[in-house]
Amino acid sequence: MNESSSMEDSMISSAVLVNGDTSPASELGYDEKPSTSATTPATTASSTLSADAKKNSVSVSKLRGNHIVALALRRMLKGPAPTLDHIIRFLSSGSGHDKFWMVTQYFTKIVVWLFAKKGRKSASERVRTLSNLVADYRIMIRLTGLVPMAQYVRISEQFPAPSQLLQGLDRIMNLSLCAYYPLEHIYWLGAHQVLPFSEKVVDFSGYWSCRFWAAWVALQFVHLGEEYRLIKGRKQKIYTQGKMDATKMQEELDSVDASIKSWKIQLLINACYFPLTLHWSIRGSTFPDVAVGVFGTVAAVAQAYNVWKATA
Repeated sequence: MNESSSMEDSMISSAVLVNGDTSPASELGYDEKPSTSATTPATTASSTLSADAKKNSVSVSKLRGNHIVALALRRMLKGPAPTLDHIIRFLSSGSGHDKFWMVTQYFTKIVVWLFAKKGRKSASERVRTLSNLVADYRIMIRLTGLVPMAQYVRISEQFPAPSQLLQGLDRIMNLSLCAYYPLEHIYWLGAHQVLPFSEKVVDFSGYWSCRFWAAWVALQFVHLGEEYRLIKGRKQKIYTQGKMDATKMQEELDSVDASIKSWKIQLLINACYFPLTLHWSIRGSTFPDVAVGVFGTVAAVAQAYNVWKATA
């Protein structure tokens, strides 16, 4: 790089020297004294050299720019790419894949509202079509949702929650989801005429699937309240214990702080889901679609953040 820079500087300096020390009048093509005589061979040669010098200067600048770009690309492609690897891990996970599309689904609702407000009806309808397609796709990939749900029920019974209240809530909430999934499947398959369900059955399944989901969200507030009580109990126990190594105590406190941070994120997610599930559970709800977009986007970003950390 130093050698090439020196060579470029010398070439640029040579180009400047070729032009010579000319006055403004001579640069415009005039002599210092008005004259009607024809251009002399010396003037023609000087103009040619000046043009060549400018071309050389531009060429050097281009070469220098290309060299910098080439070095940057080489460094980027040759070295490790931890961020790209992290993105791939995120998108390759089931949760990360779903959360990416969830952000897209709800954020596009906000974009639809902004376009409509500005009078861009055509753009608004195109984005609305995308939002609806993504929403439909996310329902479709939940057709297998009962399989991991069954596994979760087994685990929650094999490894009980730390309190009887949490264990009882887990069982009721699991039952609500076990009702939610098949009802949503019936709704989606009937709405797309994959299975010959009547319109009444499809409508009934759609609303009641959301109602069971809303019940889960409401119970989750109670669940979070009990979790917070247990977390505070853990923190109090650390301070009231007898002799404990300072390092171990700090590790325990850091663990409690991490639990509180995770709890706050879960509370935010649930608070965003609550108005959405109520809206989808009530016939003729007047909840604005842009509000659905705002609450859904916040919930989606918060969940994506959790998955991003988990795939680090």
